[in-house]
Amino acid sequence: SKSPTNEHKKPLVILFGWAGASTKNLSKYGQVYRDHGCSTIEFILPTRFIFRHTEQAFEAVDDVFTEIQKHKENKTIVHCLSDTGVLTFQGLTIAAEMKDQEFKPDGIVWDSCLGPRPNVTLPRMVILTAINWLSRMRDGMSLSQAVRSSATDFRDLGWKNFIRRIQGLETKISCMNDVWAGFWARDLKTNVPELIFYSQSDIYVPYKHIETEMLPNRQKNAKSLEICKFDKSKHVAHLLTHKKIYIKTIQNFVDSVQNDK
Repeated sequence: SKSPTNEHKKPLVILFGWAGASTKNLSKYGQVYRDHGCSTIEFILPTRFIFRHTEQAFEAVDDVFTEIQKHKENKTIVHCLSDTGVLTFQGLTIAAEMKDQEFKPDGIVWDSCLGPRPNVTLPRMVILTAINWLSRMRDGMSLSQAVRSSATDFRDLGWKNFIRRIQGLETKISCMNDVWAGFWARDLKTNVPELIFYSQSDIYVPYKHIETEMLPNRQKNAKSLEICKFDKSKHVAHLLTHKKIYIKTIQNFVDSVQNDK
């Protein structure tokens, strides 16, 4: 949890990082909010909950919910980076339910996320295995442990699902409450202001999927939806590529949430 130099009663922002992100990566996004007077909580889901034990992810974010409870006087904004951020957000709501409580933010930022349910291809699996390896190294595994773990993931999650696809069967993926995080987010009824960043050149989150499958549902389920589409910026790179527009859009959104009745 981090606070700006001059803390005001602006929203508390909970940032959920992408797979492979470092604390330094995520802190750059947090700084955008802190420069605007917001306190932040920044969290990156450990790799083991992303690829193999997703059904237990709510346990990993239990401390995040406890920290949020210390700021009940503040409105809250959740900022999800990539689909791992969405998965973490889903886990947070379940962590609250496990305590017989409800977590409902006052605003949501969808950033490089709400992509389609994964379909396994061998090139995609090679990329995901590499991301998994880097993530496990970041989590503190030794080189040999990370290699073994990634090889197991390639076999169990990649190759076996590739065979299922050839057989015409649906990919088997780990998820919470038997609901894939992308479907959970698509159908989530919030009635709060939302903001979505996406790009026409994001190879992980196809813009056509966003526009045909996700935007209509979010417009129906949110109080309002601000759409910020970029022509050229890579996955989770909108801040880096379009810094001025990105920061201004975030600042305006924070103010709209703060003033929303």
